[in-house]
Amino acid sequence: MRFIVAIDGTAGSGKGTIGRAISNHYNFKYLDTGLLYRAVAFNLRSFSCDLTRISKKNILQAIQAINKNILELKELRENEIGEIASLIATKPFVRANLLVYQRDFANQKGGAVLDGRDIGTVVCPDADVKIFVNATESVRAQRRFNQFKEQNFETSYNEVLANLRKRDTQDRTRQIAPMVPSKDALLLDSSAISVQESLEIIILRINTELKKITLNS
Repeated sequence: MRFIVAIDGTAGSGKGTIGRAISNHYNFKYLDTGLLYRAVAFNLRSFSCDLTRISKKNILQAIQAINKNILELKELRENEIGEIASLIATKPFVRANLLVYQRDFANQKGGAVLDGRDIGTVVCPDADVKIFVNATESVRAQRRFNQFKEQNFETSYNEVLANLRKRDTQDRTRQIAPMVPSKDALLLDSSAISVQESLEIIILRINTELKKITLNS
């Protein structure tokens, strides 16, 4: 069975936590697509500090060098890497090459959960379930700040908030695959509800769609 859950949303909204939980609940494969762009940014940094001088050859090398170990590096969560990732995400060449990777992952048998910024609109517009998660800026900044503190990253709440606002602007205004909710997505505001409450809402939606597949098979 092929079943795709697309989870999009803003930074710090909790979409990653929700995505992993949904994956565990249904035993679906899980991919944080944002980490792909961060992995490319991490690999590109070894080529040059000047992104304007990065060649397509360098980008292809950076993409081909992505592996499970790199995707698990805590350095990928650093603000600097996030800023570079947001910039390279505007490059059509990068998006086109990572699109193939993401769609291959999504279409594997057994079900898949992907979270990112454009899963429901570009990567998997035919996903069985689409979710768009958001929360207020202050809540998202505090969550991200707490996460950095747990990981012993040196930063401040104000710095995190400023970076978050910058990322939001870049993601929403880029010409290619901007961050917008799919028209048929379930909109979820996680500002004042727990992860468990969010999961209950999404599981209800997924179960409804799974039942439709069972009835039609």
